[in-house]
Amino acid sequence: MAGNAVLVVQVEIDPVDEEEFNRWYDEEHIPEKLAEPGFIAVRRFKSSDGACKYLVLYELENAEAATKPAYMRKDPTEWGKSIMARWKDWNRNVWVDVKTL
Repeated sequence: MAGNAVLVVQVEIDPVDEEEFNRWYDEEHIPEKLAEPGFIAVRRFKSSDGACKYLVLYELENAEAATKPAYMRKDPTEWGKSIMARWKDWNRNVWVDVKTL
């Protein structure tokens, strides 16, 4: 890994929303995040048990890339608001490589 932190997001959605959720991630959300300073890469995983649960790992140069006030104040797009309003459950955490502490 090139960065020293990761943003980890877990999302659960209804199966009916899964296709649009993935299209939004691929077409809008990931390109937006990779354009943000400090965001290096993004990987998205789906639960192996068949549930509509996703894990997204954003590799970051440092924790501040995903926690600085200017970043946190950004409003999602209308498409993003529509998708996120349909999430059944979600969790967001920033993790720092212990070697950099």
